[in-house]
Parts: sequence; structure tokens; C-alpha cells
Amino acid sequence: MVYIHTLIVNLIRTFMFVNFIKRAPFIRITTPLIAGIIFQLYIPLPAEVWLTAIAVQWLLSALTGWLPLHLQFSMAWVRGCMLQLILSGAGALLVHFSDVRNDSGYFLHVAKADDLLLVTVKEPLQRKKKTFKTRAEVIAVIRGDSVIPAKGLLLLYLEADSAAVTIQDGNRLLLRNRLQPVSYSGNPGAFNYRQYCALQQVHRQAFVHRDEWIFADRQTGGLIASCRNYCLQILQQYIGGKEAGLAAALLIGYRYELDAGMMQDYMQTGIVHIIAISGMHMALIYGSLVWLLGWWPRNRFTDVVKGILILLVLWGFTFLTGGGASVWRATVMFTFLATGEFFLQRYSNPYNTLAASAFMLLCYEPRLLLDAGFQLSYLAVLSIMICYRPLYCLWEIKNRWLNKLWGATALTLAAQVFTLPVCLYYFHQFPVYFLPANLLAVPLSTIILYGEMLLLLYSPWQAGAYWTGQALQQIIGWMNTCIAWIGHWPGALITDIDTSLFVTVCAYVCLAGITGFCLYRWRTGLLMASFAVFLWSAAVLSDRLNKQRQQKMVVWQVPGHTAVSVIYGRKALLLADSGLVEDGGIVRKYLQPSLSYYGVDSYNLLTGSFLQAGNIRLVVVDSALPKRRSAEKFKTDYLLLSHNPHVDIRQLESLFDVGCYIFDASCSSGRIRKWKSDCYALTLRFFSVPDQGAYVVNF
Repeated sequence: MVYIHTLIVNLIRTFMFVNFIKRAPFIRITTPLIAGIIFQLYIPLPAEVWLTAIAVQWLLSALTGWLPLHLQFSMAWVRGCMLQLILSGAGALLVHFSDVRNDSGYFLHVAKADDLLLVTVKEPLQRKKKTFKTRAEVIAVIRGDSVIPAKGLLLLYLEADSAAVTIQDGNRLLLRNRLQPVSYSGNPGAFNYRQYCALQQVHRQAFVHRDEWIFADRQTGGLIASCRNYCLQILQQYIGGKEAGLAAALLIGYRYELDAGMMQDYMQTGIVHIIAISGMHMALIYGSLVWLLGWWPRNRFTDVVKGILILLVLWGFTFLTGGGASVWRATVMFTFLATGEFFLQRYSNPYNTLAASAFMLLCYEPRLLLDAGFQLSYLAVLSIMICYRPLYCLWEIKNRWLNKLWGATALTLAAQVFTLPVCLYYFHQFPVYFLPANLLAVPLSTIILYGEMLLLLYSPWQAGAYWTGQALQQIIGWMNTCIAWIGHWPGALITDIDTSLFVTVCAYVCLAGITGFCLYRWRTGLLMASFAVFLWSAAVLSDRLNKQRQQKMVVWQVPGHTAVSVIYGRKALLLADSGLVEDGGIVRKYLQPSLSYYGVDSYNLLTGSFLQAGNIRLVVVDSALPKRRSAEKFKTDYLLLSHNPHVDIRQLESLFDVGCYIFDASCSSGRIRKWKSDCYALTLRFFSVPDQGAYVVNF
């Protein structure tokens, strides 16, 4: 009897799963597409290989159609596998053909050293210490009297002066071809800015002085840019101050005027998603539009008109905000929802809608799959779909307002279930008080968002706009004060959480198993979760043992400074210049993430110009060489040139027997180029930290 009962239960579960898959067909085609994208991103193969593989699979699938019917039926799974492989190959081809570097018109394939580049500024300028930063799109290469069409994006750093201040997005500039790879620190465990830019198809940057660019055209970005500027003008006029910066971020995703301290408070409390335009904003807009159009009697004609109006507003708002990953996801999802409700009079499966939106976006830009915002957006929605209802049903509250509070609490907790591992992997920190911060900020931000829409409607009426702006300023100020207060509670943020990709995958396998058991009594889920926990524990134990035994010397990439560490287990010695030691902010920004990556608990400072680490020696040269020379050369494994010493490589060769020269980030690019040229001429080993990242050696 027990065997029969188990068999019946398994058959029921299998039928439910098959029925679910049939009602959500996009899951079946999106999954292999994602597999192909991941494969091509990490193991890129030529397009010819994938085209051949797809052709072979298609041919084999077609040949099975000539088999007898009973064989076709028994081999149906083979055709299904072939279809999955074809979709995976399609995903890989999407990655290949969407890569701008594979396009013959990419500006790096067209431009030469003496050419000029005609570019269009794509975003407002961001103020840095000595430059203005923006992103630009190359539209042509100018060679003499010839104009050669080109394409591609680049980062543009313009010397800060009165002319650069006047640049607006949409302006066209003519600049010299002074391109170089996107820079990044290269410090182990630190944020890889070059990789981040590559996912956005940005592979080059240019530092341009005032005499190296001119205006080619002062046209702005058209209707969308005009609408954005109008919104910013109204918000600045009637709200003003740093509150206007937050209002602009909430309304149209304009984050260039956000106060840095306020941004830090929102990050510490785990509600930075409030500032970013997300699915919540799109849901509010969609709900508002449905409510505003609810007076119109429903029939075939009016439903079509309502659907068109809603889609126009949703997509117009998406382009107005610049279209982040979460906005695209929400817009595509609500497009499917509106199409089903107003055009087809059908309500689709939410899981199928979610998978369909992912399929559409990945077909448009497959690199979105590795975007943190894309991943968190979809994981949050999926987590809410799966976990919200079970969590909410755990506690039945009869009081209306307490029930609403519990519903908001359950929603916040449900969204954290599947997003937590990814958050720990990318950001290495956990905001302890995310729940009270979200319960406070979400309703207030909703009120603010509706208030901003009202402000735009009242903008022709000066008195109404003034009082609406004053009310919004007070609400935003009060919300900022409360968030800052929560962010300064004791233990508000747990930092330096080191989580590897393997541990993150184990965490998701564990979550999937536990969720399957809790919701569907899937006993295999417990075994799967237990095995994932075992692998997780083994990985953590192995990592800790390795860090306990590690012995490394690291020359760090810290712009303008010298920093060398000798790591013994979880302890470190730091040889650094006085400027780095005195500025704790630079240490936290450049060194702390890497020291946490190596599991270093504490470090002691060293002084001097000589370092012995195990059996290796390092000598630091940061000034002119002494005139008196010893009879024998001083033997050292590494010689570090620091702070632009006025020395020549040939002089150093007469004084030192050097295994490898290291040029650190405190030296100028011109002097490093001279030293590298000398090393090439003398066939000497060298390593440039500004060009190649941190130098790590085990001893």
C-alpha cells in the first residue's frame, strides 16, 4: 500500500509539473537560450561552429520525421533535445553577432592614429576631481576630407573648464583619437570596472584636453531629452536642494544630482532600489492608468484604445528614464499583461509572462544576463511569486491595518529570499534593518511619486505647483532623516562578506530544494538541499584553510600612491607612503575590499625601502640614486620604482641585479612609457601596475 501511495503521489506531481510547463511554454525556450548565452560569454566559439551545429541538429531533427510513426513516438524526446540544442546555439549566436567588436563598422576597425572622431554625447556630464565624465557614441571617423561612418561607445573624460561645462547630452563633438582600454584597479577582489563596461559594449576610454576637442553640433537629444529637461526644471524650481535630486531619481531615474551622503544612507539600509526606477514605479503607473481609464465603458473598441494609450505611456516613460534593466523587464511584462487584457481579453500565466519578457530582452541584448540589476529584478519578482502567498498565509490577522502591515512585511521578506545570495555575491554586505527601512520608505516613496506627477500637472498653475513642491520637499526631507537615523543604528550594516560564485550556486540549489519541500512536499528537495549544504561547507572550509596557509606579496594599484603588502595567513604587513596612510578613505576604497578577499583580519604598517618576504627581496626606489657606487651589485628579486624617481634603467642595471622591475601607480604614464621602452631594448622583465593591475606573487 505504501508503494502504491508513493507511486500515485509521484504521478500527480509529475502531471502537475508537466501541466505547469505546458501553461508556461516560454520557460522551455528561455532556459536553453540562457544556457547558450552563458556558454558563449565564458567559452566563446566562432560563429561558424555554432551555425554548423545548428544545421546538423536541424537536419537530424528533420530526418526523424521520415521514420515510422511508432519510432517517431518513441524518439520524441530526441527531437526535443535537438530543439533545445538549437535554441542554445541561437543564444550563442546572439552573443556573437551582438558584440560590436565583431562588426566591420566598429570604430577601432576603422580609425587610425591621426584620425578625428565624431561623437554624440549620450548622457549628462558627471563632475570628477579634475575632469568631466560622460559616455559618447562614435558616429563617424574623419580622415582628411573623408567622413567614414562608424559605430561604438566610449567613455569620455574631458578636462574641467568653462567650455566643457556647457556640453549637454545630444551635443556632437569632434575630438582627437586618443583612445585606450578602459582602466580598472586590477586589485584582487575589487570591482572590475573594465568588465562592467564591457557588458555595456564600452571597451575604450579617452582623456581629452581642451585643445583636443571642439563642438561639431550643439543639437540636443530631441523630444525625450526636452521632456526630461522640463521635468528636471520643474522639480528644481518647486522642490530645490538635494531633495530635488532625490525627486528626479524617483520620477525619471535621473541620478546625476544625488547627494553622496544620502546615497550612502540608502545603501546602508538596503533600500537603494527605491532610488532606481524599478518595477514598483511601472506598477504604480500601470495601476493609475487603468484606474483613470476605468470610467470608459468596456467594449472591443474602447479596450483597444485603452491598451494603446497605456502602452504609449509605459514605453514613453521607459525611454524618458533611459531604460534600466528593471524598467525594461517591468515594461515588457506589463506590455504582455496589457496585450492579454485589452487586446486579447485573456489573462496569461505570470510565470510565462516573466519568462517571455526575459526571452525578449535577451534576444535584444544577451549581455543583460550578467547585469546585476537584471538578475536582481527577475529574482525579486520570481521570489515574490513563489514565496509571498505562503508567507502571508502563515499569520491571519483580522485587524485591517495590521493586516496591511503584515502584507507589506511578507512582501518585503519574500523579495529577499531569492535575491539575498546574489546581493551577498556582488556587494559583500548585508543591511540588518532592511525591513523597517523598506516598510517606511516604500509607502513614502509611493506618495512622493504620485505627488511629483501631480506637481507636473500643476506646473502651469504657479500657486498649486508651489504648495505641492513645498509639501514634497518636507516629505522627502523627513524620509531622508528617518533613513539616515535607521542607517546609524548599531550594527546596521554587516560588511566584508566574502562569497564565491560556487557558494552562491550552492545557496540557490539549497533554496530550491527547501522551497520545493515546503510548498510541494518534494522530499527529494531535502536531499538536494542537504547535498548543497555539504558542498557549501566543504568549499568554505577549503577556502579558510587556504587563507590560513597563504603567503603572498602584493603590489597594489592605488592611483598616485605606493602600497605593498606581505600577507601571512590572516595577517599582513603594509608598506605604504605617508599620503596613503593618512587618508583612510583611500584605504577603504582600494585596499579594504582586496584585504577582505584574502581574509586579512589586521595589518601593521612598515617603513623603509627594503622588504624581505620569505625568500624574495623587494627594493623601493623613490628618489635619485646615490652617487657613490658599491663594488658589487645588490641582488634583488624585484625593484619597485615609485613616485617618479629621476633614474634611468641603465643606471639601475649598473647598481642592482634585478629579477623584475615593477612600476607602481604613483608614477606618471610618460615616465612609465620611457622605462618600458628601455626594458624592451635591454630585454629585461618588467610589470606596469597602472596598465596590468596589481602584481601578486606567492612565496
